[in-house]
Amino acid sequence: MTNNGDVSQETSFEIDDGDLSKLSPVLFPAVINPQVWLSDDLKASDLELVLVGRHPLLKRSKVICRYTLDQPIPEELEIVSDTLAQLGGGRNTQFTLSLVLAADREAKPGSPFVLGHWLAKKTFNLRSRSNPVLFDIRTRTDAEWAAIGYPEKTFYSVEYQGGLENPTEDGAGSVAIVYVHADAHTKLIDTKLGDSLQPFLASEILATILQQSLPDWEKQTEVAKGSPLETLLKQMQKDGPISLPDLATMAKSNLGKLRAQLQSRLNVVQSLK
Repeated sequence: MTNNGDVSQETSFEIDDGDLSKLSPVLFPAVINPQVWLSDDLKASDLELVLVGRHPLLKRSKVICRYTLDQPIPEELEIVSDTLAQLGGGRNTQFTLSLVLAADREAKPGSPFVLGHWLAKKTFNLRSRSNPVLFDIRTRTDAEWAAIGYPEKTFYSVEYQGGLENPTEDGAGSVAIVYVHADAHTKLIDTKLGDSLQPFLASEILATILQQSLPDWEKQTEVAKGSPLETLLKQMQKDGPISLPDLATMAKSNLGKLRAQLQSRLNVVQSLK
C-alpha cells in the first residue's frame, strides 16, 4: 500500500502533501476458504467482503467494492484516482475492509442476523503530515444555530472536549467537535473549493483548540508521548524552532502569530487556487 510498490502491514500512514497526487493505494485481502471456518448455519453467499472509503472532514463515504464470499475475491483491491478524488484526494481518509452479513436472517442466539452486521474488519488511515485529524465535523442549519443563540449564518464554532495533552491510541482521538454551517459544508464538498478552503479552516480550528485547551497544558514542561499535542507541536517545528512554552505564549497572548504559524504549516497560501 505504498507509493514505491512495497507492501506494508501497517494500518496508519502519514503522507506529505506533495505526495498526495501520486497516491495509488491497493489493499490485499487475505480471505481463507470459507468452508474451513463457516458455522453450520451460514453459507458463503450469506457474507460479503465490503471496502468502504470515508473522509471525516467532508462527511463523505463511498462503498468502493463488495463481493459475496461465494464469488472469487480479487487478490488486489485498487482504489482508483477518481474514487480517491471523491474522498478528498487521500488527505485524512479512512478505508475499512469488513466482512459483513449480506442480508437479514432469522434471529438466533450467538449468530449474526442483521444486514451489515460485521464479523471482522480492519481500518486503514491515510493522514496528511501537515493536517492531523484532531476534531470531528458536524453541521448546523440556520435554525439550529439560532436555537443555541448564535447568528443564523455562523460559519463554524469549536467545542473543545479535552485530551489534547494526553496520549491516545494510534493518535486518532478527536479532541474537539467542530460545527460548520450546513450550507457552507455543502459547498466545501465541491472538490476545488474544498481543497482551497480546508487548510485555512483547519488552521483556524487548530488555533481555537490550542486556545481553549491552554489551561490543560500551559504549565507542562514537555509533551506526553503519543498525544495529539505532541503531533501538532512536531508539525509546527518543521517551520522552525518552537518549544512548548513558545506555543503556550502564542496561544495565551499572541494569537496572530499562532495563526500565522499554523497557516504556514498547513500551506494555506499554496492551496488557494
